[in-house]
Amino acid sequence: MSKYVGCAVKNGMVLLPDGALRPGDVWIQDGRIQEIGPSATDRESTSEQASYAGGGSVTLSSTTRHGTRTPCQAPHVSGGSVTVGPRGLRQVDACGGYVLPGLIDLHTHGLHTESAEAGSLIEYARLEASHGTTTFYPTLFCSPEDSARSLERHRRETDELRSVPQVGGFRLEAPYLAIASGGSAEALAPVSPQTTRLLLQAGGGHVKTWDVSPELPGAPELVQQLAGEGIVCSIAHTQATIAQARAVVEAGARLATHLFDVFYYTPERSDPDPDIYGPGLVDYLLVEDRVTCEIIGDGTHVSPLLVEKAFRCKPAGKLAFVTDSNYGAGLPPGRYALPGEWGNVFIDGPNSGVRLADRDMILAGSALTPLDGLRNVVRLFGKDVATASHVWSRNPARLMGLNKGEIAVGKDADLIILDRDLNLLYTIVAGEVVYRGPDAESVIRES
Repeated sequence: MSKYVGCAVKNGMVLLPDGALRPGDVWIQDGRIQEIGPSATDRESTSEQASYAGGGSVTLSSTTRHGTRTPCQAPHVSGGSVTVGPRGLRQVDACGGYVLPGLIDLHTHGLHTESAEAGSLIEYARLEASHGTTTFYPTLFCSPEDSARSLERHRRETDELRSVPQVGGFRLEAPYLAIASGGSAEALAPVSPQTTRLLLQAGGGHVKTWDVSPELPGAPELVQQLAGEGIVCSIAHTQATIAQARAVVEAGARLATHLFDVFYYTPERSDPDPDIYGPGLVDYLLVEDRVTCEIIGDGTHVSPLLVEKAFRCKPAGKLAFVTDSNYGAGLPPGRYALPGEWGNVFIDGPNSGVRLADRDMILAGSALTPLDGLRNVVRLFGKDVATASHVWSRNPARLMGLNKGEIAVGKDADLIILDRDLNLLYTIVAGEVVYRGPDAESVIRES
């Protein structure tokens, strides 16, 4: 048990649920946000009162009304500090940095030298924390038998995930896919009650997302069963018709896996004139408001033009960015040997993807970390900090039914603190500092 009775993040530019960035403090008790209020400096210059969304109040001056449209209003940050205040209250000084909800990665196969299939979830979680991730879903792409063994091992090694609170559950990208793409065709299998039962039992209630190609025989019935058990079903690796996709959406599918990637365009039109544009599956998913669409935001997997198209087509809450990271993501450029039978991969920076060196350099996931992905929303796709946070925190949390993703009273205290250049200073999970960046002052002084 921690010796600290609570935690206060002070002097930050706090992202509120309405999308505004305002100077203030966040008070945490028992792993949840208890209060959000103005910073001491802000209180001293009060001239006009305004309520914070989620509780507390703040005084605004003319320089603090611009919200996310002028992120440069955040002071320059050279670091932060952690102190222990009265009655054991841990105080984290954000020094004017951004205080944002922790990042949530819905889709990750590997990070550094850890893999979701063969690695240690404890080490995986430690690495994720160093990239601002407070919740992630290890994603398996292997045969049903191998997936079952991995699920059982992870549950056994982590006391049913109790020792890795950052793990929200597991995701099964295989076996129910029509196209393997960068994965192994040997991992694929037809939809069957026996295979489904095997994987559900092996997951022990921890399988939270399951990918399926709509054109597979039995797909709508599978989706109806899984959705009825609270599992998010995702449309993936497909050349389905619009009618086939609509059938699984009607059955309960609510996610599209890495939209634009492994979605084969099959135009549908009744007019035989080749000059008439025929709508395809992606067109349908962009206007199907029941479906959240994933984007791998590295500029390689999806062109920035298509990313902008997705932002303009989807409702604000229905776009979620993911890494789809593989073994080697987050490592320096170079060639690395993957575990198992995947062979060698080549990495040339976070935005160039993980490429299979032994298979004509085809893509096999991204080399992104969640923090890279957040920065890309701002720097590569031209959005503000609030939008970046929404697609990396709020929207995934809402999709998965998590009490996370926003800084509001009663929400889980999963937070990150970034400096003005979007460098990570702290990662906080349930009110506990689980990572301090090299630019953060980490001296703890006893009061």
